[in-house]
Amino acid sequence: MKKNQSKRNGKYLLFSLGIGLVTALTFTITILIGFQYYQKQKTQQLQTALNLATENTRKILTNSNLAAFSIGLTIDPLEDTIKNFDYVAKEIMDRHPYLYGVQILKGGEIQYVYPYEEHKDVLGYNILENPETKLEAEKAIKDKKIYYAGPLELKQGGLGIVGRLPIFQESEFWGFSAVLIKIEDFLKASGIAKNDYTNITFEFSKINPNTNKVEYFTDNKKSESLSLSYIFEESAWKITAVYSQEVTIYFLLALVIMLTIASSVGSGLYTYQILKKPEKLEMLLSVKTKEIEENNEYLESMVQAIPDLIFIYDKEGRYLDFHAYEQSLLYYKPKEFIGKSIFDLFDKSFASDVHEVILKAIKRNEVVDHSYSLDFKDGKKYFESRYVAINKEKVLAVVREITDKVLSEQKLEKSEEKYRNLVAQASDAIFLADEKGNLLELNQKGLELTGISADQVYSFNLNSIIKLEDANGLSLIELIHQEGKALEEATLFSGDNKKTSVEISCNSTYQGQIQGIIRDITVRNNYIKSIQNQNAKLKEIAWIQSHEVRAPLARLLGLLDYFEKYDNFDVNDKIKIIRSIRDSALELDVIIRDVVSRTERTENT
Repeated sequence: MKKNQSKRNGKYLLFSLGIGLVTALTFTITILIGFQYYQKQKTQQLQTALNLATENTRKILTNSNLAAFSIGLTIDPLEDTIKNFDYVAKEIMDRHPYLYGVQILKGGEIQYVYPYEEHKDVLGYNILENPETKLEAEKAIKDKKIYYAGPLELKQGGLGIVGRLPIFQESEFWGFSAVLIKIEDFLKASGIAKNDYTNITFEFSKINPNTNKVEYFTDNKKSESLSLSYIFEESAWKITAVYSQEVTIYFLLALVIMLTIASSVGSGLYTYQILKKPEKLEMLLSVKTKEIEENNEYLESMVQAIPDLIFIYDKEGRYLDFHAYEQSLLYYKPKEFIGKSIFDLFDKSFASDVHEVILKAIKRNEVVDHSYSLDFKDGKKYFESRYVAINKEKVLAVVREITDKVLSEQKLEKSEEKYRNLVAQASDAIFLADEKGNLLELNQKGLELTGISADQVYSFNLNSIIKLEDANGLSLIELIHQEGKALEEATLFSGDNKKTSVEISCNSTYQGQIQGIIRDITVRNNYIKSIQNQNAKLKEIAWIQSHEVRAPLARLLGLLDYFEKYDNFDVNDKIKIIRSIRDSALELDVIIRDVVSRTERTENT
């Protein structure tokens, strides 16, 4: 009997132990399930917090991208000018107070800054010459899209982030439009520095491209197992949300094991409190969404103020949306082209060109330029456009009318062509030389006069072919540099050692070059010499007239006077007087004939 009792006691013991084990196992499973659920809720909470910080950061990057794009619109690479920079920069800074400043860089050199007083010390600084900024700047140029450098030490002082948008002109790199954000303002605006969660903190880090080492820009570096991370492709930033495990949870788990029901109730209540957290996050997300919508409205108002045409295409060339500051620049009315393809509206050749540009912008993910003209009712208009991919399905095109510019260029080209023709057909040699006298250009008459071939013009200097006759020992170039101009007679030495008398007239231009005319005066000099010879002979004739003619003429006049006053001559006296008159007349006739002969010879020479 005692033996049966022992067996029953053993069964009771075993049953009690079984009940205890089952009870312990049940509560253990409950605890494990509860803890896993707790971890899941914390992970969800961590994910929500990370999403919020990521969304805030993404909003900052989006706004900064648009700010950089707006600054870039002030740049005209074709004319190499910046328009309305201060006005646009002020509007952007007022709208986004977290921005520290904006810049425009030509090449790698900072040329425009705003606000000026805070950033004027960095004007002229070249980021492509500094090893600490060169790599990330070159990455933006290589990828042809905006890249956020830093955080790095700013020349103005403190840590900051610099977003640089590369600007290209016909596939050639022109420079950057850049936005600057101080690290403390960035961490505050993104919610990384401070958030609504007591147990969630954030790490903000990046691999330094110069050292390849991870750098942390927050003080809360932790090595907890419960964490989530997100990496931004356009900046290589890494944001890690870390949940700090509470020590009390482990004591709570131990207490649940000892006080099963009490700990279960406590765990349930604690879980209930955690479940309330997502509702608050949803409300916060709703507020942030409203802010994004308001910001989009602001950006849309800015687009409305842009005095260019803006079109949105899909990859098939279909018009999805547009903006027109002036409706007169539209070839079709909006209702006639929205939703239609360019192939439905334009001829195949033009439509194919535009479609090719659209596909190129999507494929290369870079700005693609395209210029074209359209025949409007009031005449032909010229346009230049820039296409940039929004995503893999859509493209944005900014179109600007350049009719006045094109017509001015055409007019200038015709004027230059007319000038070139006049220069080429000129009867005098026309030249252009640099400040040292090295020939740059020489017209056809100049080539003929100097004996220089067109491909050898650059090999000759003015001093080597022009020797001044009277310039106080100065060379032609020395005289021009001293007086600023020259009008001198000189000797031209041509390629075959031929000497030519020339007159050279030249002056120095405002660009420091020398331009002038060389005139062959050989015929003129020969004519002058001929006149001088004739004058000498005429002087000789005049001397003859004044001396040789005077003697017989004086005798004739004397004899005639004598003959007139006295009438009581005998026959012999009259014969003598008449013979003397006849001899003087014959002498005078010989002299006159000699003068006439000399005059005729002078005229023939």
